[in-house]
Amino acid sequence: MVYVSSMTTVESIRHAVARNIKNFREEKGFTQEMLAEKLEKSTSHIANIESGKTGISDDLLCKLCNIFGKKPSEIYSDIDIDFEFDKRLNVVVRDTVKAEFANVANEVSEKILRQVTARIVSKKYIERRNERIPLRKVSSPENKK
Repeated sequence: MVYVSSMTTVESIRHAVARNIKNFREEKGFTQEMLAEKLEKSTSHIANIESGKTGISDDLLCKLCNIFGKKPSEIYSDIDIDFEFDKRLNVVVRDTVKAEFANVANEVSEKILRQVTARIVSKKYIERRNERIPLRKVSSPENKK
């Protein structure tokens, strides 16, 4: 059985179908030329299908089923895709990324706040609209005594 990873692509499905078509053609004892003639296609088109370079249309799928005596599900067999697993995995990844991003954003915010505070305290003034405004001492209960 072919397992298609969580990164399912059209290409991976196309390659699994291509292998099945090639196997069914060989079971019937057909060459690519013979199959091309029956399907009224070129030999290079059949070669491209069997290599996974070209997909198959619904019309071609019906013709292949009739020629091979197979059901469409048999041509598309051996593709094991767990879309529900992919969906759950995507949710977990999304939530993890969001949590990590929040952590990084908090760390960066704290670092920036510390740096700004350190600069303000060391310069003893705040620049606002190109004016330097001296810091005032904030009265605390201890200073009032």
